[in-house]
Amino acid sequence: MPNCDFFAACEDHRTILNWVFSLGDCDVYELSSGLDQPLKRLATMSEVEEHFAISSWAERSREALHFQIHPRSAGGRVQIERVELRPDKCQGATFRYTCSGWGLVQLYLQSVDRHNCLKNSHTNHMSEKRAAGWESQVPELGPVAAWDFQEVARWSRRLNTFIRNQQASKIASRVILPGAKVLQDSGIQLG
Repeated sequence: MPNCDFFAACEDHRTILNWVFSLGDCDVYELSSGLDQPLKRLATMSEVEEHFAISSWAERSREALHFQIHPRSAGGRVQIERVELRPDKCQGATFRYTCSGWGLVQLYLQSVDRHNCLKNSHTNHMSEKRAAGWESQVPELGPVAAWDFQEVARWSRRLNTFIRNQQASKIASRVILPGAKVLQDSGIQLG
C-alpha cells in the first residue's frame, strides 16, 4: 500500500525527518515555496529548523510541513516550476515555486489547526500505471519510464514501516505517534 495516514505532532515530526535524513539516499524538497521565495532543497535537520523557524520540536506548531522526497535510486527527474501569481490575490506576491515528479514520495506532516484539531499526516506516491495514464497530459515531467517505480515503492514502504513502528496508539487503521498521543490525552481532537 503506497499511502499511510497517521497522527503525528511535535517530536514525532522530528523523529520522522531525522530518520529520512539519516538514510542519506534521498533528496528532500519543500512541496511549494513561500511567496516570492525560491524552493528549498533541505539536506539536514538544522536546515529544516532554520527554514521553518522551529526553535523547539516540543512546542505545537501551527504550520504544516509538506515535503516531496526523491529517492535517488529511483532515477527520474524532479521538476521545479515557477508559478506566476496575481499580486492582488496573494498579498502582493508575484510568484512561488512547486516541486513535482512522477516518482516523488509525499510526506505531509500536519499541525494543530486553529480549531484545536490535529488532522492526519500522510505519505503517498504515484503508481507507475497512474503516472503512465497522465504522462501525455503533463509532458514537462519527462518520461515515466525514466523512473524505477519498484524503487519508489520500496522506499515508500520503508518510510511507512518506520512510521507505523513508532505507534503509541491507534484509531481504526491510523496509527497515533507518541507526540500526537500526548496532545490527544490533553484534549486535542484528532480528526
